[in-house]
Amino acid sequence: MGDFRPGEIVGGRYEIIELLGSGGMANVYRAHDPHLGRDVAVKVLADRYTADPSFVERFRREASAAAQLNHPNIVQVFDRGETDGTYFIVMEYLTGPDLKSLIRTRGALPPLEAIDNTQQILGALAAAHRRDVIHRDIKPQNVMLASDGLLKVTDFGIARAGAESEMTEAGSVIGTAQYLSPEQAHGGELTSASDCYSAGVVLYEMLTGRVPFDGERPVVVAMKQINEPPVPPRTYEPDIPPALEAVVLKALAKRPSERYRSAEEFSAALADVRRQIDPSSTGQHTMLLGVVAGEGAAQTTLMAVSPPPPAQPTATTPLSGSTPPPETTAAAKKKRNRTTAIVIAVIVVLGIAAVTAVLLLARGSGSSNSVTVPTDISGQTVSAAKAELTALGLRPATKTVPSSTADKGLAVGTDPAGGQSVKKGSTVIINVGGGPKTTTVPNVVGLSQSAATTTLQAAGFSVTVIQSSSSSVQTGIVISQSPAAATQLAPQQTVTINVSTGATVPNVVGKSLSSATQLLRSAGLSVGTVTDQSSSNVSSGDVISQSVPAGSAAQSATSVDLVVSSGPATATVPSVIGQTSATASSNLRAAGFSPVADTAYNSATAGTVFAQTPNAGTSLAKGSTVRYTVSLGPQTTTTSTGTTSTPAPPPG
Repeated sequence: MGDFRPGEIVGGRYEIIELLGSGGMANVYRAHDPHLGRDVAVKVLADRYTADPSFVERFRREASAAAQLNHPNIVQVFDRGETDGTYFIVMEYLTGPDLKSLIRTRGALPPLEAIDNTQQILGALAAAHRRDVIHRDIKPQNVMLASDGLLKVTDFGIARAGAESEMTEAGSVIGTAQYLSPEQAHGGELTSASDCYSAGVVLYEMLTGRVPFDGERPVVVAMKQINEPPVPPRTYEPDIPPALEAVVLKALAKRPSERYRSAEEFSAALADVRRQIDPSSTGQHTMLLGVVAGEGAAQTTLMAVSPPPPAQPTATTPLSGSTPPPETTAAAKKKRNRTTAIVIAVIVVLGIAAVTAVLLLARGSGSSNSVTVPTDISGQTVSAAKAELTALGLRPATKTVPSSTADKGLAVGTDPAGGQSVKKGSTVIINVGGGPKTTTVPNVVGLSQSAATTTLQAAGFSVTVIQSSSSSVQTGIVISQSPAAATQLAPQQTVTINVSTGATVPNVVGKSLSSATQLLRSAGLSVGTVTDQSSSNVSSGDVISQSVPAGSAAQSATSVDLVVSSGPATATVPSVIGQTSATASSNLRAAGFSPVADTAYNSATAGTVFAQTPNAGTSLAKGSTVRYTVSLGPQTTTTSTGTTSTPAPPPG
């Protein structure tokens, strides 16, 4: 029943215009309110939530709390209701865009603009925190730009209702991993400091154009939120003032006690930085108070946010120079008597009404000496529950009992139970939620993955597994865990274990033997058998191959065998002097060389070798070239006295 088409009516009043977006929790529509003649945003809960009565009750309570938040930087909630089994809330309609879209379009924002935007978000959070409403899902997607230029934070109270739903899978959290506080990432208790952390992430993103932690999977991002320090924003944007960077890093401290614990404290720190950047600034951001119609165009009225002046006592003396209007004594006395009579009449009427209300509330099962214990105590604050019981003539007392995280600090029932009749003056115990029972997280570091999982599940926890390579921890053994051992954690919360995939074998081919040995030892491995092998392609002393492929996982201390080059193979050049060309070529090839023949005139017998290079007996790398010269016989010349033969000189 959570899907509506244009033209359908929700809650007998709101006409659907179009679908604006869908999410895991709800669909959001633009609708028209004919009663007030305006467009509104209608958020309709998904069917899987409406089927859970406990969630619906929390949603009702949180929507009511959100509707009471009145602040210029908070999207206003107008209405809530039920239609055909589907629950909805009606909110202020904003055309957008959201802050995330602005960052994607513009990239990193100027420091002063980022400060102003953050202070608007913190102003909204401060107003919510004063009413004990923690947002839980602050991110730029939940910050909208209104047509008047103000930023408005949306989804107050709704994130809390979702986080407290019993339909939420055990160990999961409501929120976006890139903006979760460390305590929210591991299922801890959330405070106003948690929202301040998320606001710090948004400020970081505005200043740098990127989030401090990201990854392919949400669990990887969550682990970074818990364990890794953020990269200082000036690394990406050197123009960020150092004082502003310090504020960002404090907002992103892992422990809530080390960061800003309230939105006001965070905003004050930004105001100090603003004054350093712009000495003419008062450190106060500008808030839009209203739009005044002017001639021909709308005029925006602006006012700086500052504390109100101290209240002055009411003056009873007429202002200097003023003259009281003339009035006769008799008329004044008559007027005073008439005023007194009216005041007395009002007091009497109010008194009768108060007595009547008490009598009606005290009406029990027909006896004036007995009253019925109210059934609506659950979900109230302790002070409200006490006030209601006291008004009935009962004596309230409190007792802390285990409860869900949602009901911590709230009344969860009474003893005697609601609906029972008791005598006036009886003591009624208000059961106050103390939060879920906690269990000590066992130490599983050093155990195998299966043993660690079994141990944690036996203790009542859910388990998430991530993997990392390790040069010191064997494959399948737990390197670390989060939360740490001995932490007190509610049952069914998630404990993340980091399991070793063993050592990653480095690539040592082409490295010298000494360098390869050092690389393997640094990875937690050892050098096994080293074999020499001649090679004409790899320099002598360098690694030709390794027995375990590079990049593969191996157990710690695994041996890796290496084949090392001894350089190219050599042979002794044989003598081919006096041999025929064919014989010389065959003998040189047999010795591993490449023969090359030359010819020249020489006194040696024609067709025989009379010279070679290198000389016989030389040690030479196999495959090298050996040149030899074959005789053409003596060179003949013709003279006037006849033909003579002159031996040609041997070749150089």
